Amino acid sequence: MGNFKIGVPRALLYYEYSLLWIDFLEGLGAEVIVSSPTTKELLDLGVKSAISEVCLPVKVFYGHVMSLKDKVDFLFVPRMVCVEKGAYFCPKFLGLPDMLKSSLSPLPPLIEPTIDVRKSATNFKNAFLEVGKSITSNSKKIYCSFIQAQKNFWLYSAANKLEEGDLNQLQINQPINKSSKGEGISLNVALIGHSYLLDDSFVNLNLISKLKKAGVNILTAEMVSKKEIEKQLKKLYKPLFWTLSKKTVGAALYFLEKKIDGIIHLSTFECGEDSLVGEIIRQESHKYPSVAYTEFVFDEHTGEAGINTRTEAFLDMIIRRKIYESNHT
Repeated sequence: MGNFKIGVPRALLYYEYSLLWIDFLEGLGAEVIVSSPTTKELLDLGVKSAISEVCLPVKVFYGHVMSLKDKVDFLFVPRMVCVEKGAYFCPKFLGLPDMLKSSLSPLPPLIEPTIDVRKSATNFKNAFLEVGKSITSNSKKIYCSFIQAQKNFWLYSAANKLEEGDLNQLQINQPINKSSKGEGISLNVALIGHSYLLDDSFVNLNLISKLKKAGVNILTAEMVSKKEIEKQLKKLYKPLFWTLSKKTVGAALYFLEKKIDGIIHLSTFECGEDSLVGEIIRQESHKYPSVAYTEFVFDEHTGEAGINTRTEAFLDMIIRRKIYESNHT
């Protein structure tokens, strides 16, 4: 299989694990083809191919699969079940390979390792080593490729973490211009939500670029260490058992505690997990009235004009409050 093309859809957990997946497959000599960034045409493909009841991110994933299926010999679609004790992925990740095979035809063969750390045979290492056997018979090459890919993945993740001093630096010495327009005001806003919403600029309607253009310092859950997230989650009455939601909620609680200027929670319509998580964060935000909080819900019908208006209003609200506080100190 080493001379064959393996397709990796640029959607869902691609934004969490692509570095690990691609490094491993390329290390074995496979040619990895990643689908192009999301477009309207690609989303329309997904909407037509998937059942209407699934959430937007899954429809996007279907579109990426459709764009790849005639260009590759295999599709890499891991069955992600559990990567930490007591927490799981959303059922859509557990059943994704089955959903594709039952609703899309014809498809190239799927490479679908099951990742479930509760069992030795399906932990990251052993699941990937099993995949490697279908690409090359060189056991040493398989092992070395996985170790190197895992090392690169860990180093990249660690490099993105925000040190305590970095956050403190963002919060001090913020210039305040007392004009009504708010020029010169530095804003620290956290964008929280699943990475497949934050990192897909088509799905979030270029929200990050809009905030950067407005001069906002953007903070994300990827910047918060796992240790800090676990510490924050202890504040909850009951533990969360969704891996991705744990990161979202823990990061939100961290940024609330640090009293940054605002938090925007990105979620999708028809996602039960997001509905619960959004309510948890909203209730917790009431304990920190100095931190502005809002939620943007996306689906395939969300219009850019509406998001632009809400973004401008949210930032304007923060600026006006900062000006008011500055004028009364």
